[in-house]
Amino acid sequence: MEIAGYTHYENICSNILQFYLQPSNEHGFGSLLLDSLFALINEERGSNGQNIDVRREELTPERKRIDLIIESDDFIFGIENKIFAPLSKNQLKDYANHLKSTNGRKVYKVLLSLRPLKVSPEDLHGFKPITYRLLFEKVIANIGSYFLTGREPHTIFFRDFIQTIQNLQEANSMDQQRLAFFHDNKQDLAILLKEVDVLRRDMRRKLTNLKQIIDQDLSQLPYSNDTDRGFWRNSSLRDFLWCSFKISNLLWLHVEVEITPSGWWMRFGNRSGGISKVEELLKSREIKYEINHNRQRLVYKGENHILPYNSSPEDSAKWVLDMLKRLTAS
Repeated sequence: MEIAGYTHYENICSNILQFYLQPSNEHGFGSLLLDSLFALINEERGSNGQNIDVRREELTPERKRIDLIIESDDFIFGIENKIFAPLSKNQLKDYANHLKSTNGRKVYKVLLSLRPLKVSPEDLHGFKPITYRLLFEKVIANIGSYFLTGREPHTIFFRDFIQTIQNLQEANSMDQQRLAFFHDNKQDLAILLKEVDVLRRDMRRKLTNLKQIIDQDLSQLPYSNDTDRGFWRNSSLRDFLWCSFKISNLLWLHVEVEITPSGWWMRFGNRSGGISKVEELLKSREIKYEINHNRQRLVYKGENHILPYNSSPEDSAKWVLDMLKRLTAS
């Protein structure tokens, strides 16, 4: 769901709930999800809930749509699903008026939400608030007996749905201590953020100056007809100018010039994949290096392997060009 980019869409989540709430569907979980809901509202579904039908977006007389309605021979169960959208005025009142008992059937109403919603009891109109966290805790507690009946790939999809909702909960929660810190230090933090922005612009300016100086010299280097270059910025206080040379089909040498508040660094990689060919090249040129933590880049560790942050454009350009000449020399 996160790959598809639909994690925050209530309609998508409601569609998934509809599939797993219908006991007769091919997921093999039977009434697991439905029974978990009944348990959370301290009710028992009983054995007479036959001919269950789960519907989506049922229109009310006030032209509003309730997210889910579960209907059987002996009960009606309405669910309003909230991920991020707010609860509009009189929304639950309209739904409660729509969910009327017929033929002696019991009526149940649940407000299902990503996080607890601040709703007064009189505005709930009989809807019982339940968070996804409580629902999934109950489902997981009861799922043991369903492992043998659950069918692939629906067990995988359901697990992914639970994980996706949990990720949304974590992304939208912040402890009170941290919130208090931000509130108490908001002026200092505003100054800090402004200074960070100034630093980011200064780092990009330095890299732009470097690129302008070395661009003409790059065209004179070997493999210049197969050269690519550009910028990219890390979310932390790091910025990069990179250039790549196609040495062979197995080695597209990728050189990154990194600037941080602590200075200038240089790293090497292979756009064709793997770093063994890059290691061979560096050893043949007697260039010292170490492998970075994720083993995707080789960090230059030879003489003058780091330049001061405030090095002149000419000094940083010479540092980079001297390395590129060593790397691409015949």
